[in-house]
Amino acid sequence: MSSHFEAIGIGVTSEDEFRERVVSLIGAGTARQIDKKISEHVWTDSSGARLVAQVRKGEIDFLLPCLAGTAPAVSVSGVRLVDDETAMLDLLDGDGEMVCPVAVELEDRAVLAQAGGRLESGSLVLAALAEDITVHADADAYEASQDEDGLKFAADHFIPSGTFALEDPSPGWAPSAHALFAGEVVEVATPVNTVTGEAFHRIRVRTIAAIELDVAIATTDLERPPARGNIVTGTFFLTGSLGLQPADATEKRRRWFRR
Repeated sequence: MSSHFEAIGIGVTSEDEFRERVVSLIGAGTARQIDKKISEHVWTDSSGARLVAQVRKGEIDFLLPCLAGTAPAVSVSGVRLVDDETAMLDLLDGDGEMVCPVAVELEDRAVLAQAGGRLESGSLVLAALAEDITVHADADAYEASQDEDGLKFAADHFIPSGTFALEDPSPGWAPSAHALFAGEVVEVATPVNTVTGEAFHRIRVRTIAAIELDVAIATTDLERPPARGNIVTGTFFLTGSLGLQPADATEKRRRWFRR
């Protein structure tokens, strides 16, 4: 299994390389002040590779490698931070009915924290980094791959595995932004990270309730990209953006429009 960085074409093999490559990219990103002590730095490559860092007093205290999602936004409700990194929220279908609760690492978590860590409702652009992935030719091939005597899953299932605690969870247990899902591939590309020169696969997957999300896959995990119409299934790390803006920035825009 490749790292989350490798999924977006950023391979790092040592601490020195991490400092030289990742930290320099963060420094080259777009910065915005969240409050007096915290700033957020976002670097986005034309390939869609993205790094989001939260910096406090010159030190990085949150770093998220992710994919700049372009899938249609999904309605969500009950958004709340459960620890310093992860948010829980309810995915909704087109009729506003809950599909399932899910844990996600948000690109704009710092803004959510500034607003009290909760949001009643919103729209989430969902993305994922593949940790383990299998490709099937189509829904029939996926169905045939399942154990006849075992539990069967639909070709568009979504299981928020990171929200399931063990029978005897350790003190301080919190949900993780992981899910097991399957879905149909509706878009495919193999962009190249322009900074590193490393390619990765980028696919759009349509899963349960016609929810779509963009997925990044390291070429070391999957030599050739899936094709449209294939069914992919596996374990994924979920990220996303609610499109939140810092309160100060929002107020400044309101003042400007009132002029």
